[in-house]
Amino acid sequence: MTVRVVGFNLSHDSSVCLVQDGRIRAALALERTTRTKRGTVPLHVYAAAMADLTHDVLAGAGLTQADVDGFIATSTESVDQDQEDRLASVLGLLAPPGRTLRLPHPGHHLAHAAAAFYSSGFDEAAAVVVDAYGSRIGTGRERESAFRFRFGTAPEVVLREIREEDRIAGRWRDGAIWIPERLSGIGEIYRTVTLALGFRESATTYDDAGKTMGLASYGKRLSADDLFIQTRPRGRLSFEGAADSLVELGLAVRGDGGLRLVPRPAGEPLEQFHRDLAAQVQEEFEQACLHVIKDVLERTASRSLVLSGGCFLNSTLNARVLRETEIDRLFVFPAATDDGNAAGAALYAYHHLMEPGGSKEPEAGRARPGPALTHVFLGPPRLAGQDIEALAGKWGATARRHRTPADAARAAAGAIARGEIVGWFQDRAEFGPRSLGARSILCHPGLPGMKDRLNARVKFREAFRPFAGSVLAERAHKWFDIPAPDSPFMLVVCPVWEAQRTAVSEIVHVDGTCRIQTVDTGSTGPFRALLEAFEEETGLPVVLNTSFNLRGMPIVELPQDAIDCLFGSRLDRVFVGDVEIEAPDLRALRPERVGPAPVAAAAAASVSGAESGSGSGSGSGSASADGSVRDLLLAHADGERTMTELAERLGAELDTAIDLALDLRRLGRLRWAGVPGATRPLFPLPQYDPDSYGD
Repeated sequence: MTVRVVGFNLSHDSSVCLVQDGRIRAALALERTTRTKRGTVPLHVYAAAMADLTHDVLAGAGLTQADVDGFIATSTESVDQDQEDRLASVLGLLAPPGRTLRLPHPGHHLAHAAAAFYSSGFDEAAAVVVDAYGSRIGTGRERESAFRFRFGTAPEVVLREIREEDRIAGRWRDGAIWIPERLSGIGEIYRTVTLALGFRESATTYDDAGKTMGLASYGKRLSADDLFIQTRPRGRLSFEGAADSLVELGLAVRGDGGLRLVPRPAGEPLEQFHRDLAAQVQEEFEQACLHVIKDVLERTASRSLVLSGGCFLNSTLNARVLRETEIDRLFVFPAATDDGNAAGAALYAYHHLMEPGGSKEPEAGRARPGPALTHVFLGPPRLAGQDIEALAGKWGATARRHRTPADAARAAAGAIARGEIVGWFQDRAEFGPRSLGARSILCHPGLPGMKDRLNARVKFREAFRPFAGSVLAERAHKWFDIPAPDSPFMLVVCPVWEAQRTAVSEIVHVDGTCRIQTVDTGSTGPFRALLEAFEEETGLPVVLNTSFNLRGMPIVELPQDAIDCLFGSRLDRVFVGDVEIEAPDLRALRPERVGPAPVAAAAAASVSGAESGSGSGSGSGSASADGSVRDLLLAHADGERTMTELAERLGAELDTAIDLALDLRRLGRLRWAGVPGATRPLFPLPQYDPDSYGD
């Protein structure tokens, strides 16, 4: 009898996962459908947003709520078993009480570990979990955890490090970011230094740790001594000097209630100090994780290792784990951050809380391992029944359908070979943060300047950040020094062979490495066909691959999101399934300001209007002390003038004006007049705001 379990992650990075007979059948993070990073929607719409996501995931599998045998939830914020038992009640009637299952408390790290082990295909393994913070335990929180998994028995706790307080480092207070006086935990240290470097997601205190990893290669340690994490015998760690080091480095000052962080201001240039700080914390982080892992392997006497928790998205660390530990097998769960815990909770429930017949009687565990996870194309189907050509037509875009997926792949490969930057959208999205050929932006890995062009004019991100490469698996070892047979989930950084670096210069990081995805012969979909066609045209079996999104935005989920990206960047074209859509003529688009003009823009408009007299003629409103081109652009963006006309009016270079307009559109300050634009889902609103009424 088929057994189905739906898992929920109910903390940040909320998500839904459907497990059927021990296999992940469908999964998606809330941010993809709400178009809000980390899924941080207002509390009053949270249940509705999660309900929509759940129905979406189930409908994509041809199921309804009635077809599900059990529902289970996990969160970082449940403090005891009673709260763990009540987690699913957050979603109201979505998870009927009679079919609700419960993780044993603390559940957060257990869910991480279960996701990794029950997706690995291993019959036994040591599981290590490291993240910034886990479940609350009394007055403390999980820090680092490890488990021993064997099929047929319940997981055994091998290590559970608990920080003394349940606080989370890096909270807004009085207009500043505050951290505790006593820092503890590998993930907490990395998060804190990342915030100190100024790397956080816009308008939040969510750290952007991938930037720290990328920047580290540009620096050298500030000190030969460990400043933040010291290793101790038997896998122990000390963080005693971390706060003092932050103060001594000028990154924090002591105040009432802890340490006030003094981060690099947003937009300020990176100095060598910042590069060296990133190098320092990256090396200490790697050493600390390896120290814990080696101790756990010794305790368990296992040569199989599975890893999860956000820290194991650090692909430089993962490469060292492969090279420097005595293991035969390694599996890192692809959705290693908290969105993956929906899968972990559901897999744990299937293996330990559900009998094969579907009844909810606890058992030690199922006797045989399930199949290994071979792909993460787990989002709901998005192309069936869609008229993509008609959708493109609503945007005024030129589109054409190719006869077959192979034809579309060849056309995309040809465009990339010509030096174009291509959006690549296929049916079911990847689960997790890596774009692996369903929601990707692709370009040539060896054309000089391509990396800088992509960073500056498509992704709108920092120039120091590297890009990954996707390579035909059977060619990978000729190009990369891979410490494993393959790397299908883009979770390992490895050196590029020196003789090959010039040919793929745009994916070679400053330290000679590249994060890679191997695409094997079993991947018969269009992405494999694209790589094969690109090799036929260029002799290169690898393309540059990055996520299909703009800075600060979730990865695209629906076809209209992909088209919106095309109209919001310098992409040359996008492929949505078999349909190829050309980029618009940005010169002819008419920008329209969203909301009132800022004071500086209004002043600039006033000055330029006075100078121009009738408001016509070239050279009026040139960028000067009265306002920047950005201010002038905002002031004059009335939806009537084209970008060509506006650039002439402002006395600005056309390309500069277009780039500014694209960035302002990304920030929600401008839109294109007459162009639909992407829409966010609508959820119920509260009838009134209690804070607006007196006692």
